[in-house]
Amino acid sequence: MKTNNLPLVEFNPKLPKLSKNEQAVLKLLIEAGRLTVPIFLAQEKQLEKDGNFYPKGVSKKEVDEAAKKNPEILSPFTVVEKIDGQLQAIPYHIKYAKALKPIADKLYEASKLTENKEFARFLKLKANALVEGSYEEPVAAWMKMKTYILDITIGPFEHHDDRLFYAKASYQCWVGVVDLEKTKQLNYYKYIVLSARRKALFPDERFENYREVKAKVDSVILFSGHMARTKFVGVNIPMNLDWVEKYGSEVTLFNEVNDARVKEQILPTFNKIFTPAFRKGFSEEDLRKGNMNYVALHEFAHNDLYYKNAAKNLADLLSPVYELSASVLGMRMAGSLLLKDIITNKQLESMVVAFICRSFYLIERGQKSKTWANYATGGIIFINFMFNREAIKRKNRLIIVNFMKIFLALQDLSYALEFLLSSGTRENADAFIKKYVRLSYLS
Repeated sequence: MKTNNLPLVEFNPKLPKLSKNEQAVLKLLIEAGRLTVPIFLAQEKQLEKDGNFYPKGVSKKEVDEAAKKNPEILSPFTVVEKIDGQLQAIPYHIKYAKALKPIADKLYEASKLTENKEFARFLKLKANALVEGSYEEPVAAWMKMKTYILDITIGPFEHHDDRLFYAKASYQCWVGVVDLEKTKQLNYYKYIVLSARRKALFPDERFENYREVKAKVDSVILFSGHMARTKFVGVNIPMNLDWVEKYGSEVTLFNEVNDARVKEQILPTFNKIFTPAFRKGFSEEDLRKGNMNYVALHEFAHNDLYYKNAAKNLADLLSPVYELSASVLGMRMAGSLLLKDIITNKQLESMVVAFICRSFYLIERGQKSKTWANYATGGIIFINFMFNREAIKRKNRLIIVNFMKIFLALQDLSYALEFLLSSGTRENADAFIKKYVRLSYLS
């Protein structure tokens, strides 16, 4: 893995044999991905200067009022600027036109070169979307096409950087080659956990997305933009719930990113917080598989949490509630795999241990960086909730785990979080978060 201070990470995975045509197309996709870096840097600069995607000194109320007159203010795909005392929305494809053209050119070139007609059509639509702002068309095309060996996602997607409204999309890209063997196993997991239909707390508030879920595992070659900063092991897109309802969603996991997370985050935290006796029960391979499995189930769990008004009701507090809810529900969904002897009890425990380590890691990162504070909130809630239920205890500053109590506590925590998503208000979410963030177990 090659990294630098830029939002660009390049991996060197072992790839399957590709045809000369596929190799040539892949080269163009990688070049397009690298060109995404300047656009995300421009977004980062605005975040550093203004503290968010909105002009410095502008209140949340002021943005809300402006959006009533012009809904494009809160579009995921516009930059908000204050011009002549008025908030105005400038479309991304206009604001970043100069930087987007060479990316689109690479995608056009790849579309003419590839021998896969469906992929060619998608690349052309994606190129058009970047320079014209027609973002829905390539999503629809991608969700309808059969999984191809080459994989690219490029453009504005994730909303996590918008800490005010959870609305604005950050630019990112990944390029990879599909790992067919692991993709087959992931789809088997998907079939088991999503076929066990779960009753919603408020059925009228949720739409179901079971049959239209695609899943794949990539040997990833490049992350740029938001993905390079966050290094997500798994993603579930699109973010737009209207598009999910129309076309479905797709879960993607990344082999090399999972390996890196275990070596850089999970394993060091594991060695730091647990007793020597406990550590003997879990190998590095256990943690690697446990982390990959819990991330996969986290992404599948999103499909059970599509509450229509959650973003509107929870506003800036949606992200920590939604992401933690998916992790907790995902670990509960692992019970379906356990009951069918698809995973062992040890593998289930490995998922929990990996998530505990990830939570402690995010808490530490959040204390050092505002960028990671939002991600750390979910970790703080989870760890303090488990301490509160005595599912986790301290002994000589190390962690003692009671797995039985953890599994019982997961059900209660899952219910509380899903209640917030289904029918809670921002005030409810704020009270819940503060309750568990203020607990002193972490001190």
